[in-house]
Amino acid sequence: MKPAPSRHRLAPAILASVLLHLAVAAWLWLAAPRASSVPSPAPVSAEPNSVELEFIDVPPAAPPLPKEPAASPAPAKRSAARPARRQQPAAPVAESPPPAKPAERQEDRPMAEPGGEDAPRKLVLVPSWPGGVPGAGAPTAEPESRGRTLRPGDPALEPESSAETSERLTARVQDWMDDGAAGARARGIGQHPYFEGVRESLDGALGSAEGGEARDLGIWNPMAGVMKSYTQAAEEYGKTGNPGGAPPPQHPLHSEKVAEIFRHEPAADRLRMQIQARETLEALNNRSPLLTVTLELRLDRSGELVDAKLTDPSGNPLFDAFVLKVVPGALTSLTPPPEEALRGRDVLRTQWMVEGWLYTPQALRESLASLATGTLTLPLGLLMDPSNAALRPRFEYRARLLKVY
Repeated sequence: MKPAPSRHRLAPAILASVLLHLAVAAWLWLAAPRASSVPSPAPVSAEPNSVELEFIDVPPAAPPLPKEPAASPAPAKRSAARPARRQQPAAPVAESPPPAKPAERQEDRPMAEPGGEDAPRKLVLVPSWPGGVPGAGAPTAEPESRGRTLRPGDPALEPESSAETSERLTARVQDWMDDGAAGARARGIGQHPYFEGVRESLDGALGSAEGGEARDLGIWNPMAGVMKSYTQAAEEYGKTGNPGGAPPPQHPLHSEKVAEIFRHEPAADRLRMQIQARETLEALNNRSPLLTVTLELRLDRSGELVDAKLTDPSGNPLFDAFVLKVVPGALTSLTPPPEEALRGRDVLRTQWMVEGWLYTPQALRESLASLATGTLTLPLGLLMDPSNAALRPRFEYRARLLKVY
């Protein structure tokens, strides 16, 4: 059995630990700031701050007539000397209004002057003064006129007389009646050989004149007519539940015959869908014109054109200019108008609608109809020669008589 360790063997370790702790404590004590070197904060006074309030009675504003207090008796002047000093602040109040008014006008005047183009203008209810704000003793300048003053007895305030009202309403009703009668007259006499000749002359001249093709009129989309008709049909269907257009034919359509033959056989669905798509495109192609313009013609008794003008443009300036350019030359060889159309007048006034129809090529319609089956079939001519004339849209002109006045 080993003997117990002696206490003398642990003494050096204990002594080293004590010396190490004393060295660390001495270093911390030397590094800490001295209490005498750090200034102590000033003691916070706990006493409350005293505030003195002085209440002064302000005299009321000066009365409307400040000269009335001056008429006081002489004996009471000494006894009222003290109150007179207290009322001295009222003197500037009475004199302050005159300079205050020009100051307001001087501030408002730059706002009334036009600034930059993009700077907003402030609404000013006080009229500006030319030549600056008049000073004290200066002659008052007249304010700048910015409108019209209505005074009693002004003709503009007088109500419309019963005779004037009756004349105005009579003229308006007469115009309505004339327009209605002109439309009815056109439907009745429109089949006269004279008007048929005018229509054929307009159609032939517009269709054969140079510069009347679709591309000459700025129309590059061959599907423009079909797209416009589709938009009109969609709008009509949204309003009435019926796409409108031409009435259904009396005989069954090709798609209806196919459906009657094959019934509900799935193998014939693709064929039926393609036929229906072709019929839909054909109906949209002939639904409505792409451009329309209203033309008013005046011809004398000999058949010479007196005046031609547009009363309702089409929205296409090229189309409108082309119609006005061709019409005078198209009506040079007309016969004299019939007497039943003139009705004793020297000038025959008629109103026509010139329509521009854009027809999509048959090959392009067939290609679009093939999309109903899930495939796109492009014509070989379009792939080999995109400038083929057979693939260009056809633009056709039609003139229609609207009114005979």
